[in-house]
Order: sequence, then C-alpha cells, then structure tokens
Amino acid sequence: MTTHTRPGTLLGAYAMAPKDPDQARRFYAGVAELGVAGLELPLPADVPLDAQAAWESAHLDPAWDLLVTCIPTVMGRLGTLPEYGLSSTDETGRIRALADVAQARDLALRLADQHGRRRVVGIQVHSAPGPQAGSREALTRSLAEIASWDLAGAEIVIEHCDARIPGQTAAKGFWSIEDEIAAVHAAAGTGASIGLSINWGRSAIEGRSAHTPVAHAHAAHAAGLLRAVVFSGASDVETAWGPAWGDAHIAPRGPAAALEPSAASLLGVEEVAATLAAGEPELVAVKVSVRPADADVETRLAVARAALDQVAEAQGTPAGA
Repeated sequence: MTTHTRPGTLLGAYAMAPKDPDQARRFYAGVAELGVAGLELPLPADVPLDAQAAWESAHLDPAWDLLVTCIPTVMGRLGTLPEYGLSSTDETGRIRALADVAQARDLALRLADQHGRRRVVGIQVHSAPGPQAGSREALTRSLAEIASWDLAGAEIVIEHCDARIPGQTAAKGFWSIEDEIAAVHAAAGTGASIGLSINWGRSAIEGRSAHTPVAHAHAAHAAGLLRAVVFSGASDVETAWGPAWGDAHIAPRGPAAALEPSAASLLGVEEVAATLAAGEPELVAVKVSVRPADADVETRLAVARAALDQVAEAQGTPAGA
C-alpha cells in the first residue's frame, strides 16, 4: 500500500538506510513507492563530485525535492575543531563553517542546472558551536552572508538543536531558540530571508518534555519564521536506541507492528498533531532510525511507512487514501 501524504512531506531516509550498497539501492527504490515528496538529505561534504553524482543517480528519484541538512558535517567538524560553526567567535572556525554551507549551495546550483528546476528546497544550517565558543553577532553575520548567495531558490533555515541547559548533559548544546530568532531577525535587517526548522526530538531532549517541541513551534510561528518541522523521536527511558534523552532518532510509538520496538517513544500521532497545530510549516519531514541495526530492507520500509502514516493521520489524511 502506498502512503499518501500532503505535498511537502519528506523522509530523512539516510538515517534509516542500510550500510550495504546493494541493500541501500533496494531501500531507496522502496522509498520511491512510499509517496513522499522528497528527502531530507545530508550534506555530502568532502565527497568527490563524480562519486556524489553517481550516488544521486543510483538512489534519488528525479522528481524528489530535497531538504539538505548540514548536521552530520557540523558534528563531524566539531569533533576535531571545537571552535567550528556559524556562530563561532574564532574566525577560522566560522569561515570553515561558511565553506561547508557553500558546498550545500553548490549542490543546489548543480542540481537546478541539471534538472531545469529547483531541487533543493531548503538548506538546514545550525547555530554551532553555541554560547561557549560563539556569539549571536557572529551567527547574524554568517546568516546575512549566506543569504546573499545565489541558492538556486533554496531557503536557508536554522534547524534548532537542543540548547545547553545548566545541570543537563546536552546532545548538541547550541543556541536557544530565542537567540536564534533574534539572530534571524537581526540578519533580516540586512535583507536576508531565513527561517527556522524544528526538530521534534532535539527540542524534546532540550526540555526533557514532549511539550517543548510544541512550544518551540509556537515561538517560531509567532516570530513568522516557522518553515519546517522534522519529526524525529526521543525517549525518557533507555531503549534499543540507547540511553534516555539520546539524539538517536527513535521511531514513533503506535499500533503498527513495525513500531512495536519503539513503544517507549514520546512521539506519537497526538504529538505530531499538536506540533503541526502550532503553525503551518511549509515542509514536514520524518527522520527516524531502525532497530535492530541489522534490520532487513522490508523492516526499514515498514517503519518508514508507519511513521509517514502517523503524519498523514495527524494531518487528517487517511493512510492509503
């Protein structure tokens, strides 16, 4: 049965794709049957152009829209360069982050040229390294510079990640949503057009609550900046995905057999509906991972289908309609 969701619903397939190349090709072919509008795609930083083009040809449906996320690159860089990021007060670290976003820009330009239309609808950037090694002023400058580029129609959005909270171990530890809103508004004074993306799981991790993503969506909407919501789960107890409050993209809970392993997830159809009711995001995405880690392709597709069906149900669209 094909999952039918409203236009704009994307799947973060990379978070649940098999590592084996043959299985990965089968998986992406199956994703093409799920009725999604496109993918959340990780930035292919430092990948040779011919290798990336070959991967795109083998895995991506030409009709798909793409929401590029820089987060895998950001976290990889921070592992060896703690002062890296768009908000860094270290100019070397800030310029390195700008260069990585420029790779996402080049991807958007190349795909638009190849297909004769906008393929990359948005580029998700991040407010790393956060307040410990950054400043809001540096983030504002970086955003204004990025927004001045030719992005082939892609919109720049800050994907909010969990902010650093005193006495609490952070998964990402970047700026608060209030600081990000302020930086975007300051950059807008230079003529920049930038929005915000809410990652459900990361907001829940920040607030240790399923209510925090709704509050963050409300805040972004009230500021006129809500562009995307990415539904990635979280749990307040240890699961097969790892310890409580880990940023592991746990799948949602629900009645579908494929969702039985994620019964402890805080994300369900009620939470999806409440978050969407907080505003009218232009893009809605689902990004979950699968356990066991060696699950077969059919299991992975079943989890994706069940998670997408929950979004459709929350939106009032009957699954399979």
